Order: sequence, then structure tokens, then C-alpha cells
Amino acid sequence: MFKYFAAVLFALTLAACGDRAASSDPLVGSWGVKEGDVVKPFFKVEKNGGHYTISEYKDGKWQPENEQLAAMTPVDLEKVSGRKESGDVVGVQGNSFAFFRVPVGWSVPGFATKTGYVLFVPVKLVDMQRVAS
Repeated sequence: MFKYFAAVLFALTLAACGDRAASSDPLVGSWGVKEGDVVKPFFKVEKNGGHYTISEYKDGKWQPENEQLAAMTPVDLEKVSGRKESGDVVGVQGNSFAFFRVPVGWSVPGFATKTGYVLFVPVKLVDMQRVAS
């Protein structure tokens, strides 16, 4: 009986040591664009402390970008959609892009997301897929 108790206690201790903040962040992970049945890696979002960083997938490896990222606000999303948005905004933005989570099916004229994760680059919205680790 003691062995089982010790095993459960050990497992709980390991679980408590995990980085819950980063693992529960919906933006953290590797993201890509689906082409046919394959998701091709495009960028990776990481969170170190309270700051997001982004790396781009080039030539078969992740290359960190030096762009400063800021959290998106509801006003920022309104600029993309052209309308007042309801709900919380979860996203980051740089000088040349914005990456955000919205409800599946969110749409603007000419675009609807199937995944709920959207990359906005000037003049284009792209539906993003999480890349399997």
C-alpha cells in the first residue's frame, strides 16, 4: 500500500513542477498552414516570463525573429475586422503581423476561420493549424 501511495505522491509532485502558465496559453506552440493533407510549419510562439517570442521556420529549422511583440487589445482586433468584437481577445502583434484566437467560424467578408487561430498579414488573413509536436 505504501508503494502505491509513494507512486501517486511522486506523480503529483512531477505534475506540480510543470510550467502550467506556458502550457495553458492557447497561442504557445508551433503553427503552420494546411496544404492538402499536410500542415507545413510556418512559425512558433513561445512565452518566456511575461513576454512572447516568435521564430519562423526557414530552411528546415526555427529561426528567432527580433520583432517586439505586444498583446492584442479589442481595439486592435476591431481594426482587422472593421466591427466591434465581443469577448476576450487573445493574441499578439508585431509591426507586420497579428496572430490571434477567435471562435471557430469567426468571419469577415471573404474569410472564415475553421480553426479559430488566425494570422493577419497586410491585406490577408490566413487560417492557421497547430503543428503536431
